[in-house]
Amino acid sequence: MTRRLLFAALLLTLLVTASGLTAQETPQTTNVTIHVVQRGENLFRIALEYGTTVDVLTQLNGITLADSIAVGQRLLVPTSTTGSAQAHVVQPGETLASIAALYGITPEALAAENSITDQTGFYVGLGLIIAAAEPPVEPAPAVASTPLIHTVLSGETLFRIATQYGTTVNELATANGIADPETIYAGQQLIIPGFESPELALDLPAPLTSFDVFPLVLTEGQTGRIRLTTSGGVTVSGMLLDRALRDGAEQDNTRHTLLVGVPVGTAPGIYPLSLTLTDSAGVQTAFSTNVQVIGGGYWQEYITVLADRLDLLDPAVNDAEIQLLTNAMSGFTPTRYFDAPMGLPAAAPLSSHFGNLRSYNGGIFQTIHIGTDFSAAPGAPILATASGTVVLADVLNVRGMTTVIDHGWGVYTVYCHQSDRYVGLGDTVAAGQVIGAVGSTGRVSGAHLHWEVWVNGVPVDAMQWVQQSFS
Repeated sequence: MTRRLLFAALLLTLLVTASGLTAQETPQTTNVTIHVVQRGENLFRIALEYGTTVDVLTQLNGITLADSIAVGQRLLVPTSTTGSAQAHVVQPGETLASIAALYGITPEALAAENSITDQTGFYVGLGLIIAAAEPPVEPAPAVASTPLIHTVLSGETLFRIATQYGTTVNELATANGIADPETIYAGQQLIIPGFESPELALDLPAPLTSFDVFPLVLTEGQTGRIRLTTSGGVTVSGMLLDRALRDGAEQDNTRHTLLVGVPVGTAPGIYPLSLTLTDSAGVQTAFSTNVQVIGGGYWQEYITVLADRLDLLDPAVNDAEIQLLTNAMSGFTPTRYFDAPMGLPAAAPLSSHFGNLRSYNGGIFQTIHIGTDFSAAPGAPILATASGTVVLADVLNVRGMTTVIDHGWGVYTVYCHQSDRYVGLGDTVAAGQVIGAVGSTGRVSGAHLHWEVWVNGVPVDAMQWVQQSFS
């Protein structure tokens, strides 16, 4: 579904009708180029360079925060020259040859136009310039059209989405059974009336029938989802970022989901993704592609630990605790207990973000915050953010009174610094169930809830799981 959204956004970029800007702000051309963000650049500087505006760039590239671009990020930029160039964003399962065939050009010409010199220069999410004047090859007539699906991003409104696709709020609300246009939420999937999914240039080996990476560009410290379907039952194994991938298989082993935790500190770049499909007869099929990882842009912050707990700043204490948690969350439960975005663990303001580089008590910046903090009052209820089974209920040195819940498919949540715990090892919990009370146990500066999400043995940004669904 995300693949369809990105293709639709690409087509709308080319038409330049999706921005909802005034006629004076809208570029008077369908020609585009791709700009790779350099160190020290911002959207204002890039807009000035190309004679456009920040508003145009944010709309064309689906950017919600104008200051959130990263070095190495590729931006679609309107140009003032005339010509027949088009843009194409590489989708999972496409190859240079299949894209070239779609546009009626040679792979060599396509590679030359985009300065692709080797395999590492071609990856999922790459924006390609298509210099051919010919439109894409018409797809064969379909038996039934597939509706275009838009996944709501944080900060989007129904009005903005309607403007993007050239439709109305009323049409969107009617197509999706929305009674109140103000009630949409991040991660919600909306049918866009009047649009159909465009043709893809897939090149998938049997028995692979579909392949998807969400999001197309992975971010340091966040979660990615690889999903594939097969014509028959297979087992799937793979490697990405030098870590083994584990298969969440469903539908008689024909639907496979592999969740990826991108560790904080992963250098931006292009990384190989390799998959092996093995059928019941032992026949193996290899499939590989490249994916891009960009930086997370995390902050720095100063923390003052209570004076009677300074001994807990010893790195050896923290390392031993991380190893204990890693062991507790090393299993893989094949049953998935989450089926929607996670809920929040406490009704309280967020006080510290994931990924921040911390200085404790005036020391050097050397500790990464691998959780999300909520400034809840002492004794406030702590809620399970999804259903699952308690796999750890203990008092730890740094995290204090802690509960760990296994949600299946290698996904775990961790709730720390509790003053009281209402569940025990082996208990089954439901989403929204009260499992403890906020406290100040462990290494703290005061009472709060520290909440972590781990995916395949890697701590990741928990708030991404609140905003998006990975089921």
